[in-house]
Amino acid sequence: MNEATIWRFLKSQGMTDAGVAGLMGNLFAESGLNPKNLQNTYEKKLGYTDVTYTAAVDNGTYTNFVRDSAGYGLCQWTYWTRKQALYAFCKAIGASIGDLDAQLRFLMKELSESFKSVLGVLMTTASVREASDIVLLQFERPAKMNDPTVQQKRAGYGQTYYNQFAITVAEKGDGVKMKYTSANPPMKCFMRQSSWYKRTGKVPVRGVLWHSTGANNATLKRYVQPDDNAADRAKMLELIGVNKNNNDWNREGQWVKGEWVPLKAGVHAFIGKLANGDVATVQAGDWDKKAWGCASGPKGSCNNGWIQFEICEDNLKDPVYFEKAYREAVELTAYLCRLYNLDPQGTVTYNGVKVPVILCHQDSYQLGLGSNHGDVLHWLPKYGKSMQTVRDDVSALLAGTNISNEEDDDMDVARFKELWGEMRKELQDNDSSKYSEEARAWATSTGLIAGNGTEINGEPNYMWADVLTREQFVTVLYRFAKLMGRA
Repeated sequence: MNEATIWRFLKSQGMTDAGVAGLMGNLFAESGLNPKNLQNTYEKKLGYTDVTYTAAVDNGTYTNFVRDSAGYGLCQWTYWTRKQALYAFCKAIGASIGDLDAQLRFLMKELSESFKSVLGVLMTTASVREASDIVLLQFERPAKMNDPTVQQKRAGYGQTYYNQFAITVAEKGDGVKMKYTSANPPMKCFMRQSSWYKRTGKVPVRGVLWHSTGANNATLKRYVQPDDNAADRAKMLELIGVNKNNNDWNREGQWVKGEWVPLKAGVHAFIGKLANGDVATVQAGDWDKKAWGCASGPKGSCNNGWIQFEICEDNLKDPVYFEKAYREAVELTAYLCRLYNLDPQGTVTYNGVKVPVILCHQDSYQLGLGSNHGDVLHWLPKYGKSMQTVRDDVSALLAGTNISNEEDDDMDVARFKELWGEMRKELQDNDSSKYSEEARAWATSTGLIAGNGTEINGEPNYMWADVLTREQFVTVLYRFAKLMGRA
């Protein structure tokens, strides 16, 4: 449906919910939100339908588009100079005159260049009626624009769109409440000292892209630190913790072995552990700043419009941390989808590529829009998740229902045993720390530790990192007692 697409686009341009609703109410009154709409009175006069008129103008068989005085498109552009500008704009970008995205972009061009006062209201107003009236009286200017009935009717259309897209599940009082809302956004610790924050501008928001850090360190302090002169620096350090290694991302670079290395990474948020161990989100910059997250591929970069965040990895073996981090990431993504009216199951055509609204770094690489990274699909499948699971869980949360990892039957005893078994398999080898080398040698030489079977190379498997049962514990004690001649 065009309604959701138009709402998302206009929101991405910085308009308020009321501003978008008021504008859309007018566009509906003009064209029914049909970008190919030919003014009804001209269909019979010119002998065209919406579709045939658009095709004839595109292929050049109809040459009087500019001067025929027929209203056309979302805004029912009529005056010849505006139709000429629309035609030239579409041809310049290689789009049909009836292309929705092209018309929306042209609409913004008109507003930003020729109707700045109208755009100013749309970007600041909290009143649907105010937005609707200024679009009607200063932008559209139909014949009956001063008729109170017309004004009221168009504002009513706008209110319908506001009720449909702007009112959150929590505000409606239904279902499961989202953790993050406009009244309760994620914690902010903007990293204004970073190269990313200083050097990137704003881009239209198109979607959300997941990353994970690729390092065994789940603490937020590793990556996030407040500015040196931040008013709330002491409070943030208490919440996040202090990075004593000075390798956080709130800097332009760092010295490595006597060489200055610029930091060329920057994302909008991080998910990980606070100083007290709780898992939380910290927003590091404006949501509509261009990310330095997924780099580029042969077809471009998802940095141009996808909000990106990093999930701080642990050793990828802890199901408890994973569930907490995953839930937090779903909550953040749902919040961003609500904030920018993004369809979690939708796609966006970017540089000729159909891109999921929600994706991960590996997805961007596969689409030719990012560098060769595996995150987060080296982690999610370990716990039965995929990016489609993510989209489904975000959709469920937006709809006011439980996400999959909150359902009781998704983490029953059988599933827990399965995960526990998978975790133990990774511990049942000879991996061990240097400090215990002497003790391990003594324990195996005396027979206190016998291990279980052999590894692929034929060596005894002592499973040094595995858990110790009471049965195994008393067996070790018994062997020690025999060694000492006490059993």
